[in-house]
Amino acid sequence: MQKVVRKVLRVVADYDPDYYDMYADANEAFFAQLYLERILQRAEAAGIRPPATVLEAGCQAGRLVVPFAKLGFTVTGIDTSAYALRRAQEHVREAGLEATFVRGNLITVLTEHPEWQFDLVVCAEVVYLSPQYRHMLDVLAKAVRPGGLLCVSHRPKLYYLLEALRQYDIETAQSILSRSEGPFRDSAYYNWQTPEELRALYEAMGLQSISLHPIDRVAWLCGMDVSRLTPVQQGQVQELERRWPRDEQSGRYILVIASRPDGISS
Repeated sequence: MQKVVRKVLRVVADYDPDYYDMYADANEAFFAQLYLERILQRAEAAGIRPPATVLEAGCQAGRLVVPFAKLGFTVTGIDTSAYALRRAQEHVREAGLEATFVRGNLITVLTEHPEWQFDLVVCAEVVYLSPQYRHMLDVLAKAVRPGGLLCVSHRPKLYYLLEALRQYDIETAQSILSRSEGPFRDSAYYNWQTPEELRALYEAMGLQSISLHPIDRVAWLCGMDVSRLTPVQQGQVQELERRWPRDEQSGRYILVIASRPDGISS
C-alpha cells in the first residue's frame, strides 16, 4: 500500500518524502567529488576537456550530471525513473545549466542508439546490482568513442567479506570467498570482484589503460558520517583519501577507468 501511495504522490503531486535524492544528500555530494577528481585527472591526461560529451548511465537525481555540467561538459543522463529525472532536471535548472535526460533502461536505450558516442561514459553504483552486468559493461563500452574513457564503479569482494564479518556472519563471509555474485544476507542480488577479476573483465572487452581507484576508504572503514564534518574537515578527509596507502580494494567501491582504443569493434 505504501508503494502505491508513493507512486500516486510522485505522479499527482511530484512529491515523495521518502525519496533518496543523491544530489541533495551531503554524504553523496562528498563521494561525488571523489569520483569527479579521479575521472577528471584521467580525462585531462587523455585530452578530454569541456565541452566534451559525458554520459551518466543511471544518473538518479543528477549527482554527477550537475557537477559535470558546471564544469562545461555536454552532459546526458539516463535513468529508469521519471521522478528521478524530474528531480535531476530541477537541480540542473536551479544551477542555471543545461543537460539532456533520457528515461529508460540503460541497456535498452544504448542498444537502440548504437550511433550515440561519448567522450566519457560514467556509470556509478549501478553495475553491482545487475545480474546482466557483463552485458551492461559491453553496452557501455560501445557507447564510448574511440579514444574516450569508460568509468564504472564496482563493489569489491572485500567489502562484502568485511560487512558479513561485522555482523558475525561467518557462514556468509566464507561463501563470499568462493563466489562472485548472488544473494547477500538480505537475499537481494549483488555482484563483486577482486581487482584481478576486474582487470580481466575489462581486458576481455578490448579496453586499455585500465586503472582502479578505491572510492570511500576513510569514511567507510571507520564508520564516519561525513555530513557531520565542517567543509574544512571534509577537505581534510579527501586529502586522507588521496594519501591513503595504495590498496585497490579497500574502499566501499572500486572505480575502474579504461580507455577505448581506436579499432575496437562496435
